[in-house]
Amino acid sequence: MSGLFLKFKSDPVGFLRRALYKTLIAPLKYRSKGGYDAARYWQDRFVKHGTSLKGVGDEGLSEHDNQAMYENAAKTFLNICQQEGIDFTTSRVLEIGCGNGFYTRLLQEQGVSRYLGVDITDALFPDLIKRFAVFQFIRRDITADLIEGEFDLILMIDVIEHIVGEEKLDFAMANVQRCLAENGRFLVAPIVDHGKSSLFYVRFWSAEDVRSRLSRCVCSNLTPFRYSHLLVAKKTGLTLNSGKH
Repeated sequence: MSGLFLKFKSDPVGFLRRALYKTLIAPLKYRSKGGYDAARYWQDRFVKHGTSLKGVGDEGLSEHDNQAMYENAAKTFLNICQQEGIDFTTSRVLEIGCGNGFYTRLLQEQGVSRYLGVDITDALFPDLIKRFAVFQFIRRDITADLIEGEFDLILMIDVIEHIVGEEKLDFAMANVQRCLAENGRFLVAPIVDHGKSSLFYVRFWSAEDVRSRLSRCVCSNLTPFRYSHLLVAKKTGLTLNSGKH
């Protein structure tokens, strides 16, 4: 509650306007069968904010505060990758939800050369292609479109909570597991203790929600990550559970 109070205190009019929009107007505007029209929602949001972190981050925070939050998250991400023994220079990397390129830049700085960025909208692709000329970017919906290729590292940061349906999560996790290389790592956040629905475009998932859908992965290293946790899953050659949930 303290975070919400601070947002209200810093900009009460803006806070109330966003609350009204996200609870009453946007659910009707983006309503579709099986949840919400994610592609249209994120297209509109990215067009509105451009490359600002408000587009991919918290619209209620300033650019400065979003930047600080993302920089802290980046440190945690890199520490986890180090613990997992990930070699960025040789890894084939898939980023699901490349957004404005925050993690794209981070990965480039770590020496990644084989990178595919996927997003549900191509609104920011012109900017990304200019900034990261040797990387590839394609428009795909991880909950509906098969991803081609095999990858040693797959990251899905600030995406899973915008998958609001069970069947969509089923497809997304099957997609990830299929293109994750043997002994490859899948890093996903935010993960919460107990799954729950929030706004029309937000549903939080638990570690068990993810684990039960990754029958060929060992899930471990649940690490505090901003307001939640980041989960690491490693692909094995064995079927470890039934995948039922």
